[in-house]
Amino acid sequence: MSIAKRAIPEATSIEEASQIVRGSWLNAIEEHHQKYSGNCEINDILDIGCSVGVSTRYLAEKFPSAQAVVSSHICLSSFL
Repeated sequence: MSIAKRAIPEATSIEEASQIVRGSWLNAIEEHHQKYSGNCEINDILDIGCSVGVSTRYLAEKFPSAQAVVSSHICLSSFL
């Protein structure tokens, strides 16, 4: 069973659960941006730990003016 379906057990399908979860976090990102950005346009998206890039695709669709940069791996020692 998918994580989304476990999180949204009332969803009728895994796809519906995934849409609910993705819609929730995309809306949260947009609300945060509107609250703290001063209405600046989003130009860049950095998606760290994106695996195969499913979340990146949704971010790119939500914010079409932004350039997306992805990383499926990150070495924390480079930040220390």
